[in-house]
Amino acid sequence: MNTDKVSVIGIDESKIKQHSTNPEYIELPFILSCTPDETWTGICVTMYGSTKPATNRRMFMLDNTIIIVAHIDDDLKAHKRVIEDVVDRTNKKYSELLQKTKEERARAQKEQEEHQTKLAKFKEKAKKLYQ
Repeated sequence: MNTDKVSVIGIDESKIKQHSTNPEYIELPFILSCTPDETWTGICVTMYGSTKPATNRRMFMLDNTIIIVAHIDDDLKAHKRVIEDVVDRTNKKYSELLQKTKEERARAQKEQEEHQTKLAKFKEKAKKLYQ
């Protein structure tokens, strides 16, 4: 994924359609600035599920699109606010996860280097035993 933060850049009006199971519901596609990776997507789905107050609308993601299954009478501005908030919180959580992963890798690398140094010193000592 692009290292820039994901943002909502609009709604794909050409893909707004009636939901397949109920004519009172529509699929409302919000376009993202890029196609997020699986980790970002997973965080986003979790964040949407934990919105406060909880939304009772289903959400799924497809490529660079977040699709909300909305009621035809829903307040679209409220959906926009929720999605933008979810994307912002997802970016924050994703960034924290990337930082933590980077720190863990650096720590593991340092431990590996320290181990290699100790091993080299041990080999030197062992070599000198019969010299």
